[in-house]
Amino acid sequence: MAEGSSVFRDMFGTCDELPPVPEKGSDVGSDSQSPSMEIHEGSEIFGLFLGLLHSDPTQAPKETETQKNGGVAATSDDWDTRTQGTVDSTSTEVATQSLPSLMPLPILRPLLDLADKYDISAPYLAVLHDHLKRNAPESPLEVYSLATQLELPSIASAASAFLLSRPMATYTSEEVERYFPTIRSYHLLVRLQAYRKMKLRDVLSKEFLFPHGYGKCSKHGDEASKLWQEHRDDVCNRITPSIDVVGEMAELLKTPTFHKCDTCGKGLSAAIDMLQYKVNKVPWSLERVPEKLSEWEERAMKRQG
Repeated sequence: MAEGSSVFRDMFGTCDELPPVPEKGSDVGSDSQSPSMEIHEGSEIFGLFLGLLHSDPTQAPKETETQKNGGVAATSDDWDTRTQGTVDSTSTEVATQSLPSLMPLPILRPLLDLADKYDISAPYLAVLHDHLKRNAPESPLEVYSLATQLELPSIASAASAFLLSRPMATYTSEEVERYFPTIRSYHLLVRLQAYRKMKLRDVLSKEFLFPHGYGKCSKHGDEASKLWQEHRDDVCNRITPSIDVVGEMAELLKTPTFHKCDTCGKGLSAAIDMLQYKVNKVPWSLERVPEKLSEWEERAMKRQG
């Protein structure tokens, strides 16, 4: 504990300077008690906090079966965060709780508060930050908000990748006030969604079925190219930051022209593979959006509104 927290280190150092505690049966100082510290946090939460300080911060958390199957983190309904307790400076083993493989946000929040209060060292703080980041797939908005408050840009960026499907204009004023601690935190997501939308449209609009006539079918090439262009334009008109552009264009594989002709089908598969390669390069999180846009990108962003 002393290694993980400067507060505990100072506290235990103070306790070492106190007179020794009389043994049981001794007549001297029979009313004396062992040095202790009153705490105001819930015993379960503080027990987890002690478990963190007793753990090896370099050991990666083990994945549970629920997480492997894409499940959510455990709820906090069973955690009693109200009971106050006492930390005995001579023994904290009883109060220590084992850390779950993924701590849900209702538990993480008070633990992060305790981490700040007791000034825990960087390796232990990194464990909590890792748990916070791994909550992003299930609770991206909450993680983004908390990471922003804690000034953790990399975790906020990781959470932003899961905030592409909901248009920013649909957030209510109450949600904006609750989840976006600064104007910048809201604006960054607006910018991410707009930039990704613009880049996806740009990539798709410039993709051709038979570039420079390469691999073009002599029988159905013109018809196939027309189908590709019409479907491409339709998808471009429906572009959103979270749209599966490749999946949308792959729908052409079901049409008779591409389904029955091996040459056209091969050309379509090649075009889809190239499109996938280019789409994978389109930014999907905050840290991938350039700070300064090119003149063309700025104009394109303004045109799309």
